[in-house]
Amino acid sequence: MKIILFVLLTVLLGLAGCGHSSSGGLPDDPLAGGEFISAVTGLEVSFAEQSGRLSVPSDAVSEDTPYSISVSESTGFPNADKLASLVFEFSPSDLRFSKLATITLPISGAIAASDSFYIAKLVGQQWQANASSSRVGRAVSASISEFGQYAVLRRESRVADKTIGPECVANKVEQSVRFIHVADLHSRFGYREQLYSRLKAAHLQAAGEEPYTVFTNGGDDFEKGTVAELLSSGSATIAATRAMGFDVRVVGNHDYAWGPEQLLEYSQDDSAVVLASNTWYTGSSGEFAAVEFATLNVGCITIGVFGMTSVPWNELDEPIEAAPIPDFIADFSMNWSWQAVAQSIVDQYRGDVDYMVMLSHMGRGPDEDLAAKVSGVDLVLGGHTHGGENFETLDNGTLVIQPEFYGKGYTDLKLVFRLSDKVVTDVDYKTYATADVLSVDANTAATIDEIMGLYAPDAETEIAVSENYPDQLGIARIAAEAAMHVHGVNAALLDPAQVTALWLPGSLSQEDFINSYQVERQPSNTPGFNAMYGVAVSGVQLEGMAVEQPAWFAKLPSPLLAGKTYTVVLQKGPALNLPLFFPQTFNEQSNVSAALLSESWFALDQYARYRTSQCLHLDTDKALIACIPKTQTTVWQFDDSTQPFAADFGPAQLSFYDPGASGGSAAVTRFLSTTDVGVGDLPDGASGVLAFGDYRPDEGLVLRHNGAANGAFAELGLVSDYTVVMDLYWPQASDNRWRALLQTSLNNSDDADIFVERAIAGGVGVATSDSGYFGSLPADSWHRLALVFYAAPSGEGAGGTFKVFIDGELVGQKTDGDIGQRWALDEFAILFSDNSFETEPGYLNALLFSGRALSDGEVAALAGPSRQMVFSPDVRTLNQSVLRHSMSSPDAATLHAH
Repeated sequence: MKIILFVLLTVLLGLAGCGHSSSGGLPDDPLAGGEFISAVTGLEVSFAEQSGRLSVPSDAVSEDTPYSISVSESTGFPNADKLASLVFEFSPSDLRFSKLATITLPISGAIAASDSFYIAKLVGQQWQANASSSRVGRAVSASISEFGQYAVLRRESRVADKTIGPECVANKVEQSVRFIHVADLHSRFGYREQLYSRLKAAHLQAAGEEPYTVFTNGGDDFEKGTVAELLSSGSATIAATRAMGFDVRVVGNHDYAWGPEQLLEYSQDDSAVVLASNTWYTGSSGEFAAVEFATLNVGCITIGVFGMTSVPWNELDEPIEAAPIPDFIADFSMNWSWQAVAQSIVDQYRGDVDYMVMLSHMGRGPDEDLAAKVSGVDLVLGGHTHGGENFETLDNGTLVIQPEFYGKGYTDLKLVFRLSDKVVTDVDYKTYATADVLSVDANTAATIDEIMGLYAPDAETEIAVSENYPDQLGIARIAAEAAMHVHGVNAALLDPAQVTALWLPGSLSQEDFINSYQVERQPSNTPGFNAMYGVAVSGVQLEGMAVEQPAWFAKLPSPLLAGKTYTVVLQKGPALNLPLFFPQTFNEQSNVSAALLSESWFALDQYARYRTSQCLHLDTDKALIACIPKTQTTVWQFDDSTQPFAADFGPAQLSFYDPGASGGSAAVTRFLSTTDVGVGDLPDGASGVLAFGDYRPDEGLVLRHNGAANGAFAELGLVSDYTVVMDLYWPQASDNRWRALLQTSLNNSDDADIFVERAIAGGVGVATSDSGYFGSLPADSWHRLALVFYAAPSGEGAGGTFKVFIDGELVGQKTDGDIGQRWALDEFAILFSDNSFETEPGYLNALLFSGRALSDGEVAALAGPSRQMVFSPDVRTLNQSVLRHSMSSPDAATLHAH
């Protein structure tokens, strides 16, 4: 029964003037605002025998506003058995404050020191928790932004317990505890580098060396990674995270990306304790298995762990740090008072543990600030910063660690405890690159393969070919063309800065498009911040928008009619914030709406399929070579010693390099079988080979391509894009020495342009500003080496590159514009020769030259060495691939809905 009569209120709430009727208030202190909330001074008023309080700051209301406070028994309200107070109604219920007010409500009945409570607001028939709640004695305080019905509810404790390693050995003097820590993996499980299975292998190796090893994850398992996550709406990432078998992990800000249902599923983990200390689940549709605190029994050491989550981000890719900070998603209420949460946990549990760890996804600065202010936190294992590894020891002795991100590395921390007093006597901090983990965990790799096969079986399937190496502006141009083709819009205006990675020339897959336009669903459970939106504007407005953003790529209709309405594609941030990006064209009163079209990567994916179906490169209108007969490719097998340089097919020619007509090259070159020369046969049997010597600078083989100039240096008459494939065998005596492979200088007047490096089983390449040699060519064994070149000036797009394949597998690629005119071919190239005698004897089973850059798929089809190098391009290969890929891809409408 609600009590609203003044006489009854004063009896119930006390005769000291602290009760308030429905017509206004009688505060304990009549100077604190009277019956109104003052627009100038706010309000300070007590009620419920002075154990309740309402504090409204100045300027929180625009004008003096009447208010009332009434109270009801809990009987008849939802979840009455969980209510720990009367129900207080603050009226008018539609009153909202421009600054946060504070309420303090008294707790009813018997309570214990360890009991936990929170204030909640009744919305409909559900109590919505207020995450700012904090208990003070027999009362609970919270910040509110609006009036309504509020009460105190008893919070069920969310704690967990886990044992790691064997039982405590009582007679030991000391014990080590080792942490293998990662963070910000961002769904990088589908990558060819096998990052997840390598990280798991590192963990298992550490656990084998030290049984008291704790595998921890600092959060952000979702977004920015493989297409499998997007095609599965997050399910693939949940499965991959579980496959890692973490001991403890914390929920990061990106882990809210796919909404309440997926977050509930993500919190369920048979292996890991999942932490979310500043997150409360207020829904009723499932179980949130994340806890606020856990105890790890690690041999003789008891470790307490709790976890913090950072603030959400907006559609401008900016953190929301100013109050009021919103919750990430529905049904989950956040407490942004991290220090108060941490202090409460430490106060409650520090006496029960030997060592207190905060698993944090707040970032380096907030981690160090909190650890400096909250006494009792021994170690912070962090995440979120994306700044590489960092290790700090604060003045109070707390260790604060940031690991590598994107699965590129891991932190290995070993602590030695003296068991007599559980004091840490030694700290050993190391970091490792994932690429340096030489083994993969077979079980994890198999599980990841199953996940990729289930959700994205064609993630790496070739669906388009890029002729060039476009820079950010070039990719924005292609995205604009994709938007106009896929969505039928009139114009596009795209910011090149939204391109997160460049793609290389050659074949492209969905993963390439995802890398270029990584999806970050910000705010959480909404389209990515670079998603495409359609906005209807006039011709005058469209012209003004292009002028205001001159660095963006603009694809506009011609002629542009001032009075006509056009639909222009913008990415999410600008589309939803027109006055911010185009202040001269729009203001806050502009009545312009934006409609979601698709994610940017999806438009590229659909456009790529169309271009390939039309036998066109994705980035140029040049026909795909796969649609042209094989007139540019030449293959030599060296099986006929009477005509050793005769080609199986193709226009190129091979001969001896002999500028002085000395006959030197012929004298040190033999055409025999593998049996005759005493080297190992090819995997499928004996074969004819060309045995070359350690050629002098005036010796070698001339490869005259007889092809048309192409690519970036075509106007100079040079072949910029081409492929060389060799079946090579190096004897042991030639190993660990420099070995020239390709020389583009017509008179061999400088260093060769491709070498096998001077190393045991050396790699292939050439030293440039950012990289050197790739892969490995072990001695006394046959290998099929493919070199695919895209020479270009450093100022054109992102510049030139080349790829190195060994036995059909891509082992490395140059980037950053290092491959320029030096690698473009004039009339011919010289093989196995160098101006400074850096050559060694070896064997050549077969040779292919193509006056174009073969696609990754075509090189993969060549596979490893064999008696006959078979190259037979199929005109329909790409189209068949696109058709199969399209048939297995998700429906466009499903992707649009996300």
